[in-house]
Amino acid sequence: MLVLAFIGIILTSVVSSGGWAYWKAIIPVYAAMALWLSWLMRRSQDIVRPITLWHELLHWIGLFAAIFLVELYVHSGLFSRNQASLFALTLLSLTVFTIGVYVETTFILIGIVLGLFAAIIAVAIEYFYAFTIPAFLIGIGIVSYMIWFSHRRITNSGNPGSSPHDGPFS
Repeated sequence: MLVLAFIGIILTSVVSSGGWAYWKAIIPVYAAMALWLSWLMRRSQDIVRPITLWHELLHWIGLFAAIFLVELYVHSGLFSRNQASLFALTLLSLTVFTIGVYVETTFILIGIVLGLFAAIIAVAIEYFYAFTIPAFLIGIGIVSYMIWFSHRRITNSGNPGSSPHDGPFS
């Protein structure tokens, strides 16, 4: 489950549409995996209550309905596809966490990690320029210094006492 989420995060960050189609397609996979695990855990019991499986199924149908609403927001222009992808990840993390409360505690941890993924993406988007602009300027400074030092070495190569192997880091 976490590998699928990591792929979605990469798509959300790299693809201009924000990976929205991926998140819409992967949510049924998460639902099927969670329902299968629930059935697998309960099949050894003498009586498997259908009501429990229906509760879990309704739980995932609630997520599908919420994603449908997000799709309406995207089509009406309220959300961009990138925002919708992040929102889908947030809804998925809440759904997985909540199913962990009722089915298997492992899902609680997966839901928390998915929520952390969503938070990290939000912070990274917010502070992207705060990190990239200084890094870009530092890079320009380093390249400028190396060009200046190289140019200075070439002009001083005829002077006695200067070595042509002197570099900026030697």
